[in-house]
Amino acid sequence: MRLLAALAAVAVAPSTAAAAGFPMTGMDTTHTGATAPGDPYRYVAFPGGSTLLVRILRSDGVPERHRVLRGTDVVTAVAQDASTTGLSADGSTLVLSTPRRTFPQRVSKLVIVDTTTLLPERRLALRGDFTLDGVSPDGQRLYLTQYRSGDPLNYAVRAYDVAHRRLLPKPLVDPRNPGEKMTGFPVTRALSPDGRWAYTLYGVGEEQFVHALDLRGGRAFCVDLHGLTFEDVNTMRLRARSGRIDLLSQTGEPVRQIDASTFAVTTPKPGAAAAVAAPKDDAPSGGFPWGLAAAVAAVGAGALILLRRRYAAGTDSAASRSASSSSPTVP
Repeated sequence: MRLLAALAAVAVAPSTAAAAGFPMTGMDTTHTGATAPGDPYRYVAFPGGSTLLVRILRSDGVPERHRVLRGTDVVTAVAQDASTTGLSADGSTLVLSTPRRTFPQRVSKLVIVDTTTLLPERRLALRGDFTLDGVSPDGQRLYLTQYRSGDPLNYAVRAYDVAHRRLLPKPLVDPRNPGEKMTGFPVTRALSPDGRWAYTLYGVGEEQFVHALDLRGGRAFCVDLHGLTFEDVNTMRLRARSGRIDLLSQTGEPVRQIDASTFAVTTPKPGAAAAVAAPKDDAPSGGFPWGLAAAVAAVGAGALILLRRRYAAGTDSAASRSASSSSPTVP
C-alpha cells in the first residue's frame, strides 16, 4: 500500500516544477532528478503543498523509498537543458532548493537531506541571491552561484562550509586568470566518472567556455572554446570520460576535446571518433514507470489522502518524527 500510495502521488504530482537553479523559472527537474556517477539511486522531488521525495533504483526504475517533507523544494537545475545537481559523489548527502519566485531574490533557501533516512539534516536560509551549483564528494561543502546587482550575467562561484555554517569569504576564480570575469548562460553539464569534477558548458556573445569545478579541491577553471559561437554550443552536450571531456554536436560527433589534466583544447578531425550512445539510464525518465504510476493513480487516491495526512509532519513513523524534531536548522 505504501508503494501504491507513492506511485499515486507521483502520478498526480504537478507536471512541472519551477527551477531553483540559475535564474530561469518553470523548468521541470522531476524527470531527471539527482544522481551521481556509480550511485545506484536517483532522487526525485515532487513539490506541491509539501514535497514528495522519492528514492528510485536506477537499475529498474522502481521507487525504493519515499518521504513527504514540509515545504516546497526541488532538485536544482544547473543548465538550460535541465541538467541537475544536488547529490554528493559518496551518495550520503542530497541538497534540495526552494524554487525562486523573483529575480533577484532576497533570501535563498536550501535543505540538506540524509539519503539513508530521507530526513532533513539542516535547513539553510542565505541572505542574497544564491543557487546551488554543486556538492563536494563528502557533502561537507556546497558550491553556490551568487548573483549580484540583479544582473543574471554578474555572478560569482562561492563555497559554503556545512560543518561551520559559513560562507567562505573569497569567490572561486581561475588561478591562471584571477581578474577575468566569468559570464555566460549555462547550456549543459557533465560530471567526471569519479564525481569529483563538474563541467558546465557556458555560452554568451563570442566567449564560449567550459567551467571546470573541482568539487573536492575547491578550485575552478575556465576553458575557452575559440572558434565557436553561442548558436553553435546552444545545442551541444558534454561527455566526460577518464582524462577527457568531449564537446558533442547534436549528432554525437566530437566538436572539441579537452584534456582533463591540462585543459588543452583540440579539434578532432571529422569522423575521427565514433559517437558513443549515452547509457539508457541517462535518459530523462531514468527508467521510471510513468505509465504504471498513471495506471494506479485512481486506485491509490484513497491511500494518497491517508499518506498526506499521516506525513503532515514530514515523517513516516513515530521514531522518525522524533528524529526529525531534533534536526538542526540554520536561521
